[in-house]
Amino acid sequence: MPSTHLYIFPISHYCEKACWTLDYLGIDYELHYVAPGGHGNLAEELGAEGTSLPILVGADGVVQGSDKIINWAESCSRNGRSLVPADATSAVDIEDRLNDVLGVHVRRMYYSEALVEHPHTVLPIFVDYLETEDAKFVQDTWEFIAAAMVERMDLGVEQRQESREIVAEQLDWLDSLLDGGQSYLLGDDFSLLDLSAAALLAPLATPPEHPTYGGLQVPPLMADDIAVWAQRPVSRYVASMYRQHRNM
Repeated sequence: MPSTHLYIFPISHYCEKACWTLDYLGIDYELHYVAPGGHGNLAEELGAEGTSLPILVGADGVVQGSDKIINWAESCSRNGRSLVPADATSAVDIEDRLNDVLGVHVRRMYYSEALVEHPHTVLPIFVDYLETEDAKFVQDTWEFIAAAMVERMDLGVEQRQESREIVAEQLDWLDSLLDGGQSYLLGDDFSLLDLSAAALLAPLATPPEHPTYGGLQVPPLMADDIAVWAQRPVSRYVASMYRQHRNM
């Protein structure tokens, strides 16, 4: 049995970053799906400082947050691979923008439509992965969980439009980085930047290799955006990253 345990929300694109990293670097781990609403108590039980996921528990202790988990995984890679970009200095600003701008607003854009107007489409993404007792808890309390998420994440019609505009700007920026026809965002090899960009854009690309988003039921406005953006260089790039590197 693996000594490393990873606790995630299956819908979270930040959790996907952690899962993909562990898989790519050949680290054996046991995956645990967590019920929204109960994750705070779980985090406290695990000894984490906050309530956010993902949380990794291993022989060295508790590691919380996708970036910290990625750093931990890089230090104990089991297959000789590395995700460190060739130009680590240039990579910092790109990675920060991916995490703090793109990822945040892709999430807000999606949830502002899905949770506010079509919450029934979000529920299965949580309950289908849970044990029976946890699934029943989420189903029975879904109305309250969804309302709490809407309030906590500041979701709504205006917020969706604001985040959509920001996402469109970030897609323009990523298209510009790929303008020369290169395969990767920085350098000649797959790196953390490519993994991050692809994982954080997976809700818009719904690649079949993604364990959750491959079958994601996206709401109507987001479906329209996906169709419009499908032929952008960055959309083709995300599909390529998943096809080539997700299930190696």
